[in-house]
This record gives sequence, structure tokens and C-alpha cells, in this order.
Amino acid sequence: MSDKKKIIKVEETRLAYMAGMLLKEVAEGLSRRQFEFKTEDGPVTVTVPKDVELEYSVEQKEKDGGTKTKLEIEISWKS
Repeated sequence: MSDKKKIIKVEETRLAYMAGMLLKEVAEGLSRRQFEFKTEDGPVTVTVPKDVELEYSVEQKEKDGGTKTKLEIEISWKS
């Protein structure tokens, strides 16, 4: 039986520039092979192994008279 624990989840609207800054922080964490997240219970450090699995896609969908574009990036690993 697997035990899933959500460390942090954020859903918000940001300026595109600020979203880009977040992606830079993610890239730096991957390069260092370590992330530190601030949570209500204090900081949580997540270590990243040498090899990770990467999946990404770009989708477009006609919606409400416009086009909605979605970029999904998923990075996962086993520790």
C-alpha cells in the first residue's frame, strides 16, 4: 500500500514574468538536486536524485470564443 503525502500545493494567478521566475527557481533546485519549501509546519527539504522522469505537453482548446492554451510539466523520481 502506498502512502501519499502532499507537501505543498499552490493554485493562483500570476503575471507571466512571475511564473517565469518560479520556473527559474525550480530549475535552480533541480541543478542543486535539492528543493526547500516553506510550509505552515516549517521548512521542508526535498532531495532530488541524479536521474528524474520528465513529461511535458502543450495543449490548445477552443473555449468560450477564444483559445485556451495549457503547458504541463511533470518531473518525478523515486528515492
